[in-house]
Amino acid sequence: MSNEYILKATNITKVFGGLIALKDVELGLVQEEILGLIGPNGAGKTTMFNVIAGALKPNSGKIIFNGNDITSKRPDMRCHQGIARTFQITKPFKNMNLIENVIVGSYFGKKNNNISAAKRKAEEILDFVGMGDMKYLEAKSLSIGNLKKLELARALATNPKVLLLDEVIGGLTPSEGNEVVEIIRKIRQSGVSIIMIEHVMKAVMGVSDRIIVLNYGEVLAEGTPKEISENPLVIDAYLGGIKHA
Repeated sequence: MSNEYILKATNITKVFGGLIALKDVELGLVQEEILGLIGPNGAGKTTMFNVIAGALKPNSGKIIFNGNDITSKRPDMRCHQGIARTFQITKPFKNMNLIENVIVGSYFGKKNNNISAAKRKAEEILDFVGMGDMKYLEAKSLSIGNLKKLELARALATNPKVLLLDEVIGGLTPSEGNEVVEIIRKIRQSGVSIIMIEHVMKAVMGVSDRIIVLNYGEVLAEGTPKEISENPLVIDAYLGGIKHA
């Protein structure tokens, strides 16, 4: 794993009316790293994702990606450059089948693409996430576990360098969660850098190289999973009695 930052957020502040959602947040993602982003509900995690992905513009601060300032870039431009995300609430095209859903991502994510190349890419990605045999099922027929994997597949189809995962394990059974964790490890092995928001502590502690804790819109702590699980401030603010869970 390189020590170079592929993504760097500096002094990010975001205010909604009188509410400070993020205050001077610093975040760096190293190439081929899995960075966990945790904290209580309302801590600012999804707001931070929205700022990185371009859905929200910060009141102050910068987003640097691959050495370029992308703070003013639209979400679609960031996606073309290599930043993809999933959503906590899955948003498939419900009346399209799985391969059609993933083709949309593949077609969008690569310039000068054609439909046959996009279909080949979509088939590869569905195989990668273990859904190749389900490619002609309609998305509306899927369980929550398979919807989360489809959400992953659609994001991967855009050919990202950085993948933002918003609670892809939440709501899954333990076996489904373990399956998604293994997919996340494979994604990193393929060269993609990952930031993941997750409330399932066993998963995020087990898969992350490093963890940042947000609390009331500010960085409370940063460190290895072991350091975070033993940090008294984090235990008091968030982990409580589940520090070893």
